[in-house]
Amino acid sequence: MSSESKNVRIAQEKREIFVNGYATPDITREQLARWADDLTYVSYYSYGYTMQGELVPIDDASLIQASYDSGVGPLMVLTPFDENGQYSYELVRVLFTDPRVRDRLINNVVMTVTNKNYLGFVFNFGYIAPEDSEEFVVTVAKTAARLNRRGNLVMVSLTPGINDEGINYESLGRAANFLELRMFHWEQVYEAPGPVSPVDRARELLSVITAKVNPRAILLGISNYGYVWTLPYGAAAERISQEEAAERAIRAGVPVEYDETVQAPHYSYTTPEGLNQVVWYEDERSVRAKLSLVDEFNLSGISIWTIMNPFPAAIAAIDEMFIVFKI
Repeated sequence: MSSESKNVRIAQEKREIFVNGYATPDITREQLARWADDLTYVSYYSYGYTMQGELVPIDDASLIQASYDSGVGPLMVLTPFDENGQYSYELVRVLFTDPRVRDRLINNVVMTVTNKNYLGFVFNFGYIAPEDSEEFVVTVAKTAARLNRRGNLVMVSLTPGINDEGINYESLGRAANFLELRMFHWEQVYEAPGPVSPVDRARELLSVITAKVNPRAILLGISNYGYVWTLPYGAAAERISQEEAAERAIRAGVPVEYDETVQAPHYSYTTPEGLNQVVWYEDERSVRAKLSLVDEFNLSGISIWTIMNPFPAAIAAIDEMFIVFKI
């Protein structure tokens, strides 16, 4: 078999997936360019809103244009941030208790997505109280109904295993185009040392959720950062890039261990100042383990938090295992 024929056969065996990546407004064209070939969408983080349902915008005009120039579809992200950029559950509650505020916010979202030429929209609400579960579904469904008619997609970002009492996965899966399931959570920075995104836990959660939701409506959330804990544990961990995590092990001259159960690299070392530190992060092997879940559960793809830092190992794994859908 010729090398050309072999390459064609290998390409035919690969499955096409959607890849979303989050970015903040200060992303540069160079940062976006590093990821662009391996992205379907880029989600710009994040708009907020007021108690009256008016949007708190970000400076996104150049970002949207840069996305399209790079062949990537931009998505507008909405988080319950107030005018000062602070998260507030009161902002969530007002949508669920005052229909006028909800309608005004939905109108503003639809107008912004349309006028700024966003390809779609992301609900990034985090925690939802159990008593608000039904109204959350209604809010997503109303927004999706209007945006889908205009050809725009709607995604809901969720963190399984943290807030399941307030999340109706089945109904949200019907209301939105995609559910992004983040298999990591920010609160880990205040927890004891451990893997950022353990594969065994992700598999367990996916087994439950895919019994309720069409797997083709799911994007698996993957983290692009590591943590450094100082022992004895007690202070918040330091969040670092994957490259920095790998480089610290080299500088410290310590071996990197790999946990086969959670599928993640980690190591310990002592700083020149005498601090004992533990590092957990991701590498190409651990990313491959997560990407294998996409095939195992027949998911639509992945979503990366964030693309602000380079992660060549992740890009290499994606390129070898899949073909990235381009708009």
